[in-house]
Amino acid sequence: MKFHIQKLTLDDLSLLQYVGRATYEPYYPHIWKPGGVEWFIEKCFGTEVLKNELPDPNIEFLLATNSGGQIVGLLKLILLKSLPDGSIANALYLEKIYLMPDYFGKGVGRELMSWVANRAMQLGREAVWLLVMKTGPVKAYERAGFENIGPTRFENDFLLEEEKDGRVMLRKLVT
Repeated sequence: MKFHIQKLTLDDLSLLQYVGRATYEPYYPHIWKPGGVEWFIEKCFGTEVLKNELPDPNIEFLLATNSGGQIVGLLKLILLKSLPDGSIANALYLEKIYLMPDYFGKGVGRELMSWVANRAMQLGREAVWLLVMKTGPVKAYERAGFENIGPTRFENDFLLEEEKDGRVMLRKLVT
C-alpha cells in the first residue's frame, strides 16, 4: 500500500484529536479501569498538551493516508531519545503507532514501521525503539524487525494491574 505521510501542525489540532480518538478507543478500552480511556485521551490528545507538543522540533505527529485520501493511521515520533537504559543515545522513539479500524491486521502497521525505520536512517539514527504492553502486539513488532530487549512497567492508577507489564522493543538500523 502506498502512503502519503503528512506532518501535522497546530492548524491540524482538531484533526489530530479526532484521529487520536478514532484510532485508540476501538482497541484499548479493555485495559483501563473506569475513567481511564478519557484520562489517556486527554493526556495524549488534549488541546493544551498538543499546543505544547506540536511546535516542538523533536516531536512529529504524522498522519498516514492511502492513495484515495482515506486516513490509515497516526504516528508520533520523538526524533531523538535515548533508550531507557541509556545504551543507545542516538535513537528515534516510536511513541505511537495507531491504525484506523479498517486497516488493522492487514500488514499496514508493518509498512508504517518500515517507513519509520527509513525516517530514522534519514536522520542518522542508530535505532528505533518503542514500549509495548506484554499483552499488546509484541509479535507484530517482532515481525517488523524489533526485538525484545527487556521489561518495562507502566505505572498508572487507571490501568488494570494485568496490563502494567511491558517490553522495551528495539530495531537496530544499518547506517
